[in-house]
Amino acid sequence: MSTHREKRALGALVLQAHLFFKGKARWYLNAAEGGYVRAMYSTAICYSVGEGLTLSHKLARKWMKRAADRGHSKTQFENGLSLFSEGNMMKAVVYLELATRAGETAADHVKYVILRQMSTSSRDRAMLLADNWRPLPSSSR
Repeated sequence: MSTHREKRALGALVLQAHLFFKGKARWYLNAAEGGYVRAMYSTAICYSVGEGLTLSHKLARKWMKRAADRGHSKTQFENGLSLFSEGNMMKAVVYLELATRAGETAADHVKYVILRQMSTSSRDRAMLLADNWRPLPSSSR
């Protein structure tokens, strides 16, 4: 059974962890606003789980898309999955193809499943969009 002293120590530890993550999340947000792509991804994660920043799926999506549009492969994969779950197959395939080209091998399987559901002309269009895609500059907001 925990003593009062142990409970206080645990409470202090939890508070320190909260403050640590809050500080780290603020750093990510500042760096993301400054154009640092990996911080955009980390900011999206913080918003999506409410760790250090207020839980906000809208802001999580915003930062996820910004990182994906600037070439962050893991975010391209996650953005592709999100678009797929929303039913936007064309954009999902584009982001999944970009992620696959950047080495995210799991994206290839999901992309293949979606491509099987698309017409030939839609598949060709998605691949053309991926071929012509260029990342946005990191410093752009």
